[in-house]
Amino acid sequence: MGDEVAKSFEIPSAEGKPRFNHPVAAIFHVFFRTSALLVYILLPIIFSGHFIEIFLTTILLLSVDFWTVKNVTGRLLVGLRWWNKVEEDGTSVWVFESRKKAANNGVEALFFWAGLFAFPVVWLFFLFTAIVGVSLQWAVIPITALALTGANVVGYVKCRKDAGAKLSAMAGQFIGHQLLKQATQGN
Repeated sequence: MGDEVAKSFEIPSAEGKPRFNHPVAAIFHVFFRTSALLVYILLPIIFSGHFIEIFLTTILLLSVDFWTVKNVTGRLLVGLRWWNKVEEDGTSVWVFESRKKAANNGVEALFFWAGLFAFPVVWLFFLFTAIVGVSLQWAVIPITALALTGANVVGYVKCRKDAGAKLSAMAGQFIGHQLLKQATQGN
């Protein structure tokens, strides 16, 4: 039953193959962040004077988005996951995981990275408009949004860089092993 529901979301490409291997993850990659933006933009128009309710709703949506992108959609759409842990001595350590096999679906990867980078830019625009409009109370929401979305951007950029370094090291080890093997067999 679950497979049938997932297949109903698949978007066929020209070859008849699905463009998204994880369509539900792709939807949720943008759902909570888009919802937070809509709440921030539309609710003040509809419910003026209800800053606390709008603030709490937006922050709740942004928090769920942070967790979803960090723990679910990044792992499914691009094969990356990150977290930061604090050691007993108080030092902060970044931990990165990457799929052994690189993500094959370029459409999902493009969708993930576009969504990851686009929304902080939008929130930066709203921060600028709140500051220019001298509405510092409303600037708190974009600042929080930038902190949460920015943490995911930094985490995934570092994770991707780490995965690339690991892949290069593995390739170098493989080539070195093959050269050593050829050199020892040639004698």
